[in-house]
Amino acid sequence: MLFHPRNATDSASGVDPDITLQDAYSQIPRIHNSTGIPTNILTQIVNANVERTMWVVGDPYVNVLNLNLILINDYPSIYKSFG
Repeated sequence: MLFHPRNATDSASGVDPDITLQDAYSQIPRIHNSTGIPTNILTQIVNANVERTMWVVGDPYVNVLNLNLILINDYPSIYKSFG
């Protein structure tokens, strides 16, 4: 029901909070199916939180913790069991 971090094989520690933009987009259908949050809203949340490794020219990524905190804050009735 939340965005998941990278697989342990993709990150040295397995707890890297950042995922690629493509990884975030690929999780949207699963989150939509689990929560009912519209896919366009989830896409907007991801797009509004894109960061880059080198300011504006680096590879785009999103921070999983930030995305999940936004979901918990914006949809407290769905995520009340996480509080």
